[in-house]
Amino acid sequence: MRPVKRSLSLVLFLLAAACASVPSVPSAPQAPVHVVVVGTTDVHGWFAGHVETPAGGGEGVLWGGLPAFATYVEALRAQEPGRVVVIDSGDMWQGTLESNMFEGEAVIRGYNIIGYAAAAVGNHEFDFGPSGPAPIARTAGEDELGALKRNASLAMFPFLSANMTQKSNGKTPNWARRYTIVRAGGAKIAIIGLSTPDTPNVTMAANVVSLQFTDPVEATIRAAQDARAEGADAVVVAAHMGGRCADIHDPHDLSSCEPGHEAMDYLQRLPPGIIDAFFAGHTHSQMRQIINGVPAVQASPYSREFSTIDLWVDPAANHVVRTEIREHTMICTFVYEGTELCDPRNAAPGAKLVPRRFDGETITPDVRITRTIEPFLRKVAARRDAMVGVRTAAAYSRNSSSETAIGNLIADVLREYAHSDFGMMNSGGIRADLPARELTYADIFAVSPFDNYPAIVTLSGAEVMEMLRATSTGLRGIMQVSGLRYTVDANKDNERPPAERNRIVRVTRTDGSPLDPEQLYTVAMPDFIAAGGDGAQDVMKNVARDRIRISYARPIRDILVEVLSAKPQPIAPKVEGRLTVINATPR
Repeated sequence: MRPVKRSLSLVLFLLAAACASVPSVPSAPQAPVHVVVVGTTDVHGWFAGHVETPAGGGEGVLWGGLPAFATYVEALRAQEPGRVVVIDSGDMWQGTLESNMFEGEAVIRGYNIIGYAAAAVGNHEFDFGPSGPAPIARTAGEDELGALKRNASLAMFPFLSANMTQKSNGKTPNWARRYTIVRAGGAKIAIIGLSTPDTPNVTMAANVVSLQFTDPVEATIRAAQDARAEGADAVVVAAHMGGRCADIHDPHDLSSCEPGHEAMDYLQRLPPGIIDAFFAGHTHSQMRQIINGVPAVQASPYSREFSTIDLWVDPAANHVVRTEIREHTMICTFVYEGTELCDPRNAAPGAKLVPRRFDGETITPDVRITRTIEPFLRKVAARRDAMVGVRTAAAYSRNSSSETAIGNLIADVLREYAHSDFGMMNSGGIRADLPARELTYADIFAVSPFDNYPAIVTLSGAEVMEMLRATSTGLRGIMQVSGLRYTVDANKDNERPPAERNRIVRVTRTDGSPLDPEQLYTVAMPDFIAAGGDGAQDVMKNVARDRIRISYARPIRDILVEVLSAKPQPIAPKVEGRLTVINATPR
C-alpha cells in the first residue's frame, strides 16, 4: 500500500504545480451600479393633492398628493428594482387643515407606505410644539417637541439633521440622526440631513429653545467622513436650505440663480468631492443646476413636483463615476393632451385632460395610500368644506417681495380687529392665494395654517422703521402693512451682509405724514413676529414684555373669517402703493 500512497501524493503534487504554472484569468470589472435618487420637499401637508383650474376657466386638475406620487415611485422601481432611494428635504406636514388637525400623522403614514429612506428636519417640523392643540408649551409638564417626537416614533425612516444639536451637550437629539446609510443595488448610499441655521427665526422660537443649528458645511464634512469610514460609496445631502434659479433648463447655466441663498452659499463653500448630490428645500422655488461640481435640485413645493438624480456608483472604488439630473416631474394623474404637464397656468384654451403615462405605467392613485388617508379626510370634511360667508370678486395672489392684495387684506384685518395704529403681516406667513369664488374654511386655512394669534405691540416710530428695515434686507419675505407706506431700494447695500443692510428709502403714514421716532404707536401683528420671527428678533428683543399683548382666544385665520364675513360681499383685491420696491430684479 505504501507505493500507492506515494504515487497518489506525487500525482497531487504535480497537479498542484501545473495549476500554479497556469496564469490566472483576471475577473471582469464590475459594472457601475445605477442608483435613482428621488426627492420631494416642502409638501406642507398636501398629502391629498389640490385641485387647480385654469385662470381663463375650463377643466380643473388634481395636482400632487401622495397617492399619485406613490405610483410614480413604483414605476421607477419597476425599471430599477432595488435601486430607487426616496428622500425628503423637510417641511413635511405643516400647511393644510387635514394635516394640521392630526399634527402631520397622515403624511408620515403615507411616507411609510411609499418607503422613504430619510427626511431632513425642516423649520416647520417644530410648529406644532407639544402634542395637542397648544402651539407652544405653556406648562412645566409639556414637551415643546412632543408632536415632532411622536411623528419621529411613527416614521419607518429616520429624521436627519447633521447640524442640529442639543445646547446641553452638543449631541444630536435621540429622535434624529446626522445621517443614514441605505443599500441600493449593492451600493451603500449615505444620506446626510441638514436644517436651515435660520430655524429659530422661522418657526416658533419657544419650540427650539433647547436646540442649536450650526454651520452646515462643517457638519457635512464631519458626517461625510464618518459615513465614508462606514463604507459609504456615495454621499447625498437632503437639506432644508434652498436656492432660487429662474431658468432650470441648462444645469450648467447659473446666470439665473440668485446669489445669497443658503444653498448657493453652502455649495460654494463646500470643498470638492465631499458630496455627490444635493437635494434642496425651504425657499419654495426650483433648482436644477450643477454648482461647484455638485448636481443640485429643488422641486416645487406643495407636492407639485419631484426631483430625480441618477448616480452610477462603482462600489469597488467607493466612488460615483457619473451623474445625471433629470427634469423635474409634475405629480399628476392627468395631463393636458400632448404634454407631460398638469399645471393649469400652462394649459392651452380648451385643452383636454388625458391619463398620465410615466415610464410605461398609467399613473393612478395608489389604493394603499388612498385607504390610509381617507379617514383623516373624512374627519375634517365638514369643517373643511364649510362656507364662511366670504366671496371674492377676483383672486388674491401673494408675492414675498412686493405689495400684494392678500397681504393688504390680512394687515387691514389685524389692524381693524385690534383698533391699532398700524397692521403688519409677514409675507412668509401667507401660505396660499385666495381663489375667486365663495370661500370655504379650507381656503382660509390654507392662507393661514399656522396657529398664530393676534398680538398688539407698542413700538416707537424708530422701532417701527427698524422693523421694516430688518424685514426688507432680501433674506426673507418683505413685510405687508396697513396704515403705513414705505419705499425699498432692492439694490441698496448689496455689498453688506443681509443683517446689516438698510434698504429703506422712506416711511410715512398712509396720509403721507412722517413717523415721529419718539412717539409710541400700537401695531397689530402675528404673535410669531412679536416673538422675533422672520427677521424681527433684533427689534423685539429690546421691547419690554409689558408692551406686548397677545390674545389666545382665536387664531388669526378665525379672525379673518369673522372680520371679512361682516363686510359687504364680494370683497375686492386692492394694491394701492403701500409698498414700493425700486430696482427690483424681475422674477
